[in-house]
Amino acid sequence: MPQPTLDDIRRFCEIDGWSKKQSARGKTGDHDRYVKRTADGSILRTRASHSKDQIGDPRLWHRIWKQQLGLESEEQFWAALRASSPVQREAEAPRGTPDWLIRRLIHQVGLTEEAALSLSPEEAAALWERFITSPPE
Repeated sequence: MPQPTLDDIRRFCEIDGWSKKQSARGKTGDHDRYVKRTADGSILRTRASHSKDQIGDPRLWHRIWKQQLGLESEEQFWAALRASSPVQREAEAPRGTPDWLIRRLIHQVGLTEEAALSLSPEEAAALWERFITSPPE
């Protein structure tokens, strides 16, 4: 399958009912940021640069559709774009990393937003656990 463009990601988020976030100043910054609360209560987050480039790294794209967009397959992404209809997620859809954990990884651990969002929920929890149980430096 082809690699999506960042416009494809933005279009998917619009079709799938994601909310576009703005900063406290009402601006979007260097990326468009999107948030979606799923039926099971988890919060998914993703972002797309303002460029129109393709996502060049297949491994990064795999992490985006699976962890950030909460999809079971890449085909769900393309089907949503073709049909212009939202993804029908199963009740047992993959859970995104909790919002509180993303904030702590950014503000307390010192990760960039991109690094925090690229972690799986399990990786994020393990990193947070190591951080809070490590002796202060």
